[in-house]
Amino acid sequence: MLTIFRRMQNEWASWLLILFFALLPFGRFAELPLAVFALCLPFILRTPERRLQARSAALVLVPLFLCFWLPMVLSSFDSFEPQKSTMKSLAALRYLAAAISIAVLLSAPSARWRVLRWTSFLLLFWAIDGFVQLYFGADLFGVAMHPERLNALFIRQYQFFGPTLAILSPLLLEYARRRWPPWAWAASFSLILGAVMIAGMRSGWLIMGLVMAVYLLQMMNRENRDIRLATISIPVLALGVIIAGYLASPLIQDRVEQSLKVLDGTPSGVDTASSARLPIFKTAWSMYQAHPVNGVGVRAFSTAYLEYAEQGDIHVRNSGGVRGALHAHNLLLEVAADTGTIGILCLAAGLLLAWRQWRSTRPKDRQEAFPYVLAIGLLLFPVNSHFAIYGTYLSSLIWMLAGLWVATLRE
Repeated sequence: MLTIFRRMQNEWASWLLILFFALLPFGRFAELPLAVFALCLPFILRTPERRLQARSAALVLVPLFLCFWLPMVLSSFDSFEPQKSTMKSLAALRYLAAAISIAVLLSAPSARWRVLRWTSFLLLFWAIDGFVQLYFGADLFGVAMHPERLNALFIRQYQFFGPTLAILSPLLLEYARRRWPPWAWAASFSLILGAVMIAGMRSGWLIMGLVMAVYLLQMMNRENRDIRLATISIPVLALGVIIAGYLASPLIQDRVEQSLKVLDGTPSGVDTASSARLPIFKTAWSMYQAHPVNGVGVRAFSTAYLEYAEQGDIHVRNSGGVRGALHAHNLLLEVAADTGTIGILCLAAGLLLAWRQWRSTRPKDRQEAFPYVLAIGLLLFPVNSHFAIYGTYLSSLIWMLAGLWVATLRE
């Protein structure tokens, strides 16, 4: 009993982070591990050694966080929803506290390997669960498939299933690359790619395309000779999975057919191909033009939408005239509309700081950090359709991954 207690005393932070990933399908429940990490920070700072570690982590995380947070605060002063924007800005401080706690508590390589190992198993389970739901109409827990998309354990949040698998796939693929034989890496890649394809979210497809491109480049490095054959098989595996998925999944067939409407060359064809995103993009741009300095306010997009949308806008009409689209569905447009030029400049500054930190990292630490940095890069890739970047789901993912990244940095 004493041995189990001591083990949990040493491993609890790893299991709490694994729990965070496991609770992602269940919406607000994922905030519980995040809150625990944030509340842990004062207790962590009680010992001199931990304070030193926290100070080192803060030197990296605080400048990055300020690039995220200051535009939120400045957007609140004349926001369309002042109270909502202000509360969102204040609540965002928990991300910084949680990221610093993770950077300190998971500084031991064994703790991060534990997170990688069990998160890998979790992602494989999600993928298998998705296939079960596709073929039997319900997943392993009896969750029925959503009428619009494959959802697996994500239930009502069906749109998060495919993109989340794709964003977190580097954690699985890096663990498999370092700890499993080459054939297991290839099998894991095929399973995740197949699950993302059948999920029917094109943003997830694009992210997996980026993952494939990154690993093809990784193949050129000498230290990756052991998986070179497996990596060479990427195009063959991808082609096979895509063809099989297309033949097996009506969801993929519908999405491909919808995407091909862009070839019509007409505004209506482009709008259909983009799932009626064009009105959202136009309205977001109008918001930015009207509020170029600090935007319409963080999380005030739907309220401002009613003022800047064109007459007869489909999203306003679908809501019964109560509100517009919830967010811009694109990183750059959301930042521009919500936080204005200040937000765009801070985003550029944050990316520059992150790049400088990455370039200054020792090669050994860079290899340790690679899955977390790649996941953040996939999440922020600007030429894609995004979830709300200032929303809890993506914000918590960004800063939990950032904490893991900084945990790999050593003096």
